[in-house]
Amino acid sequence: MIIVSGKVKVKPGGLAKIHSEMKAVIDATRKETGCIDYSFGADVTEPDTLIVLEYWESWEALKAHGAQPHMSAWMAKMGEIGVVSQSLRFIEAGEERKLMG
Repeated sequence: MIIVSGKVKVKPGGLAKIHSEMKAVIDATRKETGCIDYSFGADVTEPDTLIVLEYWESWEALKAHGAQPHMSAWMAKMGEIGVVSQSLRFIEAGEERKLMG
């Protein structure tokens, strides 16, 4: 499993401007082959910071994700609101254990 995790800081007020686009890219991505889960969230301690968390079946699935039309639209929208900084990690995970439930 491939995990993508990190943060993207945007210009002040940026996240509020892209709420509908976030939902659209999440919905489209979750339908992709190889996507286990894909989500964004707002960091409650860092204003205008997007938390990214993705789970993919393989590197190939993640690579195909980057070539999807909805990703081109998403990246263009991120460019419009202005990315200040980003820190994303790509992690290849092995064994998985549930903490609870």
